[in-house]
Amino acid sequence: MAHQNIDRGDRYASWFTAGIAAVAGVWIVVQAGIRIAEVLHGTDVPVLAPFSGEQTVLPIGPGGSDVTVTVDQAVIAANSLAPITSVSLVLEAIVGALGLLGALVCLVLLCINLARGVAFSRLNSRLILLGTTSLLVAWALGGLFRTMGVNGTFAAVSEHSYDNVIFSSDLGPLFAILALGAIGTAFTVGERLQRDTEGLV
Repeated sequence: MAHQNIDRGDRYASWFTAGIAAVAGVWIVVQAGIRIAEVLHGTDVPVLAPFSGEQTVLPIGPGGSDVTVTVDQAVIAANSLAPITSVSLVLEAIVGALGLLGALVCLVLLCINLARGVAFSRLNSRLILLGTTSLLVAWALGGLFRTMGVNGTFAAVSEHSYDNVIFSSDLGPLFAILALGAIGTAFTVGERLQRDTEGLV
């Protein structure tokens, strides 16, 4: 494993990034714990639900008059959720947290390697691949459990009289995953070129 010379600023930046990632990991665990506690409490469970073409009125006009608006999503305070719905909401929180924590662990290890002067290596390429895979699995499974939880929430609130089965998924993380995949490819190519160059020396 070849070590590259890096200046002090880059080394400090790598350690700083690793520290921020560690703090973010703690924050993720705390937020996941809070969410799980909300769901398990069972009363007025806040569930962010998507809507399609639904309209309501809000007092945002002159003097607080009502104005009709189209709702894309809203938070539902749900009670008496079915066990499968509660389990889905809990699993959404757990899967999301584990996926992010896995990616952050890979980031911390990558930053430590960079701080030590190890840039293009097979280990770093694998760390990026593992981090990307962790985010991808969390995004896919989290979306599935979120949809199950939202649909169960609608069923509980409307007593199965409101049909709003919508698969909700945030595409933002997907773009981040694609970007990480591109970075992982670049590291893999760099590691291969470095290995070929060392073979010529």
